[in-house]
Amino acid sequence: RALARIFEVENPDSALIFCNTRARVDYVSTVLARFGYNADRISSDLTQAQRERIMAKIRKGELRFLVATDVASRGIDLPELTHVILYDLPDDPEDYIHRAGRTGRAGSSGTAITMVTPVEKMGLDRISKRYGIDMQEREAPTEEEVQEIVGERLLIQLEAKARNRDKLKLERMERFVPLAKELASSEEGLSLLA
Repeated sequence: RALARIFEVENPDSALIFCNTRARVDYVSTVLARFGYNADRISSDLTQAQRERIMAKIRKGELRFLVATDVASRGIDLPELTHVILYDLPDDPEDYIHRAGRTGRAGSSGTAITMVTPVEKMGLDRISKRYGIDMQEREAPTEEEVQEIVGERLLIQLEAKARNRDKLKLERMERFVPLAKELASSEEGLSLLA
């Protein structure tokens, strides 16, 4: 759930999410898909043809989140990548640099986010010290913070659509105002509106 909340706050265009095991890759990609995110996975159990299809989708902008293991990620070059998420802290500090370095290629910039437990934080601190990386520590956003941000974005989108309505659309919309008021007056109706 923390990963989904981070996505809502960060709002990446595209992200590569690293996990240490195939099982974790499957889990994370499944959870993201069930939350409604456009996510897929790459791991060593896929054929080369399957990997190429998935890579083509992310390069075309048809896939927003790619979940991968280190083994599967070798040779992946995604020039438009805006975020790298390290869902699992790698065992080898050099792997951390390899993972985080997948964003910010060819002079562009990107964001690397590492998710750690309090126990894993010591390992991340060692990596930070070893490579001279200035890391910013943040708590995962709360449900309330995510609701506020998502609500603001949705309101902006709805207002933009409303400004682009012609007279016929305005007239048609008026037919639904009584229904919207009725739905807004009950919990079940609010759920339907949401």
